[in-house]
Amino acid sequence: MFTTSPEADPEMTRRFADSLFAMSFDNPKHRPILELEGLERWVPPQLEGYASLKQACAAQAIGRN
Repeated sequence: MFTTSPEADPEMTRRFADSLFAMSFDNPKHRPILELEGLERWVPPQLEGYASLKQACAAQAIGRN
C-alpha cells in the first residue's frame, strides 16, 4: 500500500499503480525492483481490516492538516 499527498494528481496516481501491477517477475528489467521489495508481483491492497485504524486516526485527528 502506498500513500500520497492529498494534492497528488489522481490520474498520475492511477497510472503509477497500473505500472506497478503490470510488472512481471519474468521481465529482467522488472525483476530487480520486485526482488528489492521481496515480491513476485504487486497486488491491490486489502483494506477491509482497517476500519478500527481509520476510526482511531479520526479520533486522534491524525492525518488532518
